[in-house]
Amino acid sequence: MERENLELENRAGLEEPDPITSRSMSGPLLIASLVLVGTLIWALYDEVYGRRPWKAMQREFVERYTAYLKRVRPRQAATEAALKQSPEYQKLEQELRAARQAVAPRVQELDRELAEIERQLEAIRPVFQDARAKIGALTYEWEVAGSERAKARKMREIEEAKRGPFRVRLIAADGEGKNQEWRLTFDELQRRFLTLQERKAQLVSERARLLEPVVEIEKKMNQYLQDNLVGLDQKQIDGLLRKMETFKIELKQIHVQEGDLVDRCISCHVGILEPLPLTEQIMGRKAFVSHPNPTLLRIHNPERFGCSPCHGGNGRATTSVVKAHGLNKHWLWPLYRPENYEAGCVQCHFRDRVLEGAEVFNLGRDLYELKGCVGCHRYEGYDRETEALIEVRKTIRQLNLERAENEREIRRALRAADQATDDREARRLYALAETLRVKNSQIADRLEQLELQAKYLMQDQKKVGPNLKEIRLKLRKEWIPVWIENPHAFRPTTKMPRFRLSREEVQAISAYLWQTALRDPLPAQPPGDPIRGRELFETRGCLACHAIGEGAQAIGGTFAANLSRVGEKVNYDYLVRWIHNPRERTRPYCPNERRDIGPEEYAKKGLPFRFDLNH
Repeated sequence: MERENLELENRAGLEEPDPITSRSMSGPLLIASLVLVGTLIWALYDEVYGRRPWKAMQREFVERYTAYLKRVRPRQAATEAALKQSPEYQKLEQELRAARQAVAPRVQELDRELAEIERQLEAIRPVFQDARAKIGALTYEWEVAGSERAKARKMREIEEAKRGPFRVRLIAADGEGKNQEWRLTFDELQRRFLTLQERKAQLVSERARLLEPVVEIEKKMNQYLQDNLVGLDQKQIDGLLRKMETFKIELKQIHVQEGDLVDRCISCHVGILEPLPLTEQIMGRKAFVSHPNPTLLRIHNPERFGCSPCHGGNGRATTSVVKAHGLNKHWLWPLYRPENYEAGCVQCHFRDRVLEGAEVFNLGRDLYELKGCVGCHRYEGYDRETEALIEVRKTIRQLNLERAENEREIRRALRAADQATDDREARRLYALAETLRVKNSQIADRLEQLELQAKYLMQDQKKVGPNLKEIRLKLRKEWIPVWIENPHAFRPTTKMPRFRLSREEVQAISAYLWQTALRDPLPAQPPGDPIRGRELFETRGCLACHAIGEGAQAIGGTFAANLSRVGEKVNYDYLVRWIHNPRERTRPYCPNERRDIGPEEYAKKGLPFRFDLNH
């Protein structure tokens, strides 16, 4: 037993000490507490400031804008005071004083009477409204009553309610005299209330008529200041200063309900809608500038359009500039760069060929047309002649159908009139036929106008490149593949791009164009005098539109084609015909067939083919 106790004592002496009881935990607890407190402070800072950078920006804006307003206020006040001392403004002030003095006695009488009427209305109005509500409720109960007995009972209640009496307590005008008290029935109360309102309206109207000259002169004075004062006047600046004094630091946003759009851009761009022109130099930060085009902003009211539909970016994001401007990786509509601000205009103005104030937009449109893109890629606003021609032809078909239907109706009416047994019915049918004849005459006039319009539209209808149906008559066969392979090698200023075709493709296209072109013979032309031709070319105005030479050596205009090296590509006989009459065609164009017709079409009709300047 003693041995066991000794072993237990030895074992107890060998056990490790308890760390909780044998060692201090102050250090770890202090570190954990500091980490916890630091994390809490970090979280609070991130919540209040880190995720809301717009708060600091708004405070900075208020400080900078207030300082700027205080700087410009004395200058604007001095300018305004100088304008008010001008002879023109002093003359308007004299006219204003004279106009006020002329109507002052009557205006004072009207004001006294209006004050008395308003005093009586203030006493009568609550009593009348309560009485009307009570009688209205009883009247509704009378209307929905189910039996005649119930209706009679409700009617008695209505009559009793109308008898009143209703007490109206009228306080003395000076507050010290004897008060008046009226006891009125509902009809008397209503009659007096309506009479007072009618009299008040008459007096207000008369007062407005008397003060019309005064108001007109005041408008002229304000207009004079607006026309001659650059910027805001002193009162407007004082209003902006009061606005800054009561400015509330909060999340500001524009909500367009129709498009379920929320834009919070103005939380940071606080000065964008300010009436004063604010620049980066004035405000110290680019985010505080005002809109560079206030006129454009008035047309596109942000309350209706928002910001991001035109400028891009993420209008809801406010935690960082990167997110708000949509510059993060996964945002699909980043903020447009300054050189591309006008890209947003295309969303609504895609049909406009020229857009005022959008130079980059207009330049892009010009390049789209001048570089030949419109030749392959249809886009609204270009080649309107084709679209208009389609509409005109559609209208012509509809009018022709209407005229044919009217002709059939005329024949039916005439047959029915001839067979009618009643003179009245016969006269009606004859009148109907005559009305339809008049209508067809009007349709014929309209068709004549539309046919003429279609004719000119067909003449105005243009393509980017020239028509290739006469390529066999116009060009040398050997020159066609040279041009198709690389147009810029022959004419560096051409609009036609290089399509990077293989040699086989170039030969195939050249063969197709040559074989499908018109083969009609051209009349042979006698050779000309090149020296005399050069003299005529330089003195007859050709250089006003056409140019000769390439690059820095070019002389002449740029409106029409460059005629350098034209002899390498053009058939001489065709060139002579073109210079003599550019509108002369090889074959006539048939608008009904919508194509050129030649000897084979004439032969089908048994007619000789004659097409020259006289036929």
